[in-house]
Amino acid sequence: MPIDEEVKDALDAHVVPLADVTARRMFGGTCYMVGGKMFVALMEGVVAMKLPDELRARALTLAGVSPFRSPSGGSFGQWIQFVLLMAEDVPAVAPWVDAAYSYVSSAPSPKKRRSRKRT
Repeated sequence: MPIDEEVKDALDAHVVPLADVTARRMFGGTCYMVGGKMFVALMEGVVAMKLPDELRARALTLAGVSPFRSPSGGSFGQWIQFVLLMAEDVPAVAPWVDAAYSYVSSAPSPKKRRSRKRT
């Protein structure tokens, strides 16, 4: 089932105006990037985000919040997910989205992997 367009529109209205944010389709949903680094992902029924350890631990004590797992079932380290079923729920997750934006935008870009030459 695709993501709810009303939820996407409500999240877009909050996230897209932030400085240096772009959105693109990924993982069957929409991912939001700041400076080329993903900080929020909207998928069917959930919004996932990358948070620093202290905030992540606090968020995981809330109802409807769990560690994020990729569609293939893999863990995503500092990522958590909030249940997000209705556009009216976006204001409740907005402070967490803002924290993810601040955290990821201030983090250094990951080092590019060097390709290994085959011999």
